[in-house]
Amino acid sequence: MGEGGRERGREGGREGWFQQEGDDSLWGEIIPYEGVGLCWLGCLVGHPTGLGQGPHITGHAWAGAIKNHDDSCLAYSMAAVCDLLFDKGVSTTTGMIGSTYLPGGDIGRGSSLSTQQQLLVLLKKSLKSAESLKLTRLVAFNRLALAKFDLKRVKRSLVSFGPKAPIKLRSCPIEVCKELRLSSYLLSEFGSDGSSFLADGIFSTAWLNSLQKSELPSIMSSENGAKTNDDAFYFAGQPSPIPACVLQLAGTSYLLKCASWESYGSSPLVRLNALVHATCFADAASTTDLCQAYVKLIQHMAMFKGYKEAFTALKFVEKKFSSLSGSRIQLLKLQLLHDRALHRGQLKLAQQVCNEFGVLASSISGVDMDLKAEASLRHARTLLAANQFSEAASVAYSLFCMCHKFNMQVENASVHLLLAEVHKKSGNAVSGLPYALASLSFCQSFNLDLLEASATLTLAELWLSLGAGQAKRALMLLYRSMPILLGHGGLELRARANIALAKCHLSDSSFSVFADPGVVLDPLGQAADELQILEYHELAAEAFYLMAMVYNMLGRTEDREAAAASFKEHLTSLNNPETSGWKSTLTHHL
Repeated sequence: MGEGGRERGREGGREGWFQQEGDDSLWGEIIPYEGVGLCWLGCLVGHPTGLGQGPHITGHAWAGAIKNHDDSCLAYSMAAVCDLLFDKGVSTTTGMIGSTYLPGGDIGRGSSLSTQQQLLVLLKKSLKSAESLKLTRLVAFNRLALAKFDLKRVKRSLVSFGPKAPIKLRSCPIEVCKELRLSSYLLSEFGSDGSSFLADGIFSTAWLNSLQKSELPSIMSSENGAKTNDDAFYFAGQPSPIPACVLQLAGTSYLLKCASWESYGSSPLVRLNALVHATCFADAASTTDLCQAYVKLIQHMAMFKGYKEAFTALKFVEKKFSSLSGSRIQLLKLQLLHDRALHRGQLKLAQQVCNEFGVLASSISGVDMDLKAEASLRHARTLLAANQFSEAASVAYSLFCMCHKFNMQVENASVHLLLAEVHKKSGNAVSGLPYALASLSFCQSFNLDLLEASATLTLAELWLSLGAGQAKRALMLLYRSMPILLGHGGLELRARANIALAKCHLSDSSFSVFADPGVVLDPLGQAADELQILEYHELAAEAFYLMAMVYNMLGRTEDREAAAASFKEHLTSLNNPETSGWKSTLTHHL
């Protein structure tokens, strides 16, 4: 069982996180008895029985740890449970947090705390235990886990125990980065777990002293020797390389920063942190973490350079990580296929891809909630593209109920925005305004700056739909969100913003096209170029239609005919998606 567990652990992407220095056997160091071994197999390895049997196994693990007076193993077991809850989720924590074997187990029994709130309790207990035992790497791991909790969960006041002071409903990347900074500080002190903490600056001073003693020829010495994970960052042949397990945790912090800035809405920082992980921590990173970094880079590429380059990069990544089954690569492929199908108007393909999303998600309640939410969101968008407004609204409302039930408040911002778009496209702009405003409120509470700018754009489009009298109000909203939309938004968001800007000017009775035609033509031309890269036929047709109208006003017949021809081409492609070869596309990718 030990050898098989180690092998599957490497596949799970967590190898070496808590490994002691100089010890080749992870399991022999931290699992002195069968119960805790089963805990790690069920929780960390990701075995299919882990979701159903994880709480029961963990209860026995804690019992064994307490019986053997092994506080260190108990702390590691608590961290394993947190890892399980983060990766897949569970519908109940009965037998886990409410276990009689857990110190303070009365927190879970007879309380009204949600699973997420109980998880926060467990995280803080695990951190406190690791700090008291001076398990520096486990402290770093728990800091990362708390940062991830701040990123994915909305903090609520835990009124069932402790101080009654309210906790702000905010998931701010500043708080996430604060936890990551504390984690990096601990990772720099990578002495053996259980030893005393080093004084501030000792590690850096020792590293620089070693660097000064090294000689230039030693830089090239690694070219002829075999390279191991411990060779990572062995700069200038310094005699004390950073252990791979420490580098892996440090690399994981960059992935969390990447996710944090993605929610916050800073695309350049998302790409920067993903690049840092992929280039600086590739040797020490787990396969899963490295794959995630590549996925982030491909997603960025699809948003800013189009699907052609994204799929080219995807082929390379599929070959590099061919051993990963059911990985994020398959999910990324489905995401790209669905987005491109909607842009091309290939609704049959889009619906078929939505069905594939449903297959990937677990049928167990409370498990794979992020994936289930994304599948429902994409299903609703497919129905919206097919002009099935009632069905799209029904799916979105069901998704809202699910997000509310499982405290997925951040996702509710996207759901409200979707409902606003449904009403906008159905021609009922007045009914869409409250949903857009609700989405704005969610985004402001959770610091989702890019999504807030997107909601502001939708709000401006709704006001514009109410008539020319609301053009100035819509223009004011656009000017407020333009810096973020143009600076951090992808091709689609930028194009939508430019089209809305041109429509606001054209709807304003005080604006004269003859006085300054570039105010309208420049954003429309930029939008048309970006939409053609995305093959977004519907919006591209609208951009060329508006350009043809402006050229007609200006008497530029040749330019008008060229714009009209492009409009007709995109409209034909939208109305006849089968001519684009979507069947062969599906056969090739799925």
